[in-house]
Amino acid sequence: MKGTIYFTTISKEEQKKRLSHMIGEELLRIGLEKEYGKDLRFEPRAKGEFGKPFFTREPGIHYNISHSGKYVMCILSDQEVGIDVQEHRPVNRERMLSRMVPAELIRPILDADEPEKAFFAQWVLREAYVKWTGQGLSRDLRTIPMDEGTSMMLDLEPGYSAAVWSQHPMKLTMQEETINLP
Repeated sequence: MKGTIYFTTISKEEQKKRLSHMIGEELLRIGLEKEYGKDLRFEPRAKGEFGKPFFTREPGIHYNISHSGKYVMCILSDQEVGIDVQEHRPVNRERMLSRMVPAELIRPILDADEPEKAFFAQWVLREAYVKWTGQGLSRDLRTIPMDEGTSMMLDLEPGYSAAVWSQHPMKLTMQEETINLP
């Protein structure tokens, strides 16, 4: 099993203009062409029960897109997959954790040697899980079975966390792209 993450970084100006979704679609177009020789314009898509998009004519090609801060990422895989990236920004960690993890995990995360890193690791892992399963935020994040499927944290620069979740372990590669929007 394999997965390729196509990613780019965007400028503050592009972030302000809210171009992340459009850039994510461009990464999908590039990745679909490079990995499968397919043209996104001719690949119809639909959405699952909770809104996860999929290719209607290509059931063996799976993808997921995430963006936060300066990162935009698109993963393509031969199995269902979820990806999440988060820029570390000030949040009320205790309040967020109370909605994200079981109660018994809150204090250990807040008391960790690197509480910011521990907090954002939980965030991206749980978001990647619900994106993998297609349940989205309809699922109570506190009830996620962390031993179902397989997850992997991605190594990004300080101030960012990212994770991938899938049913089976996969060989991941990362491919940086330069996106030039008209």
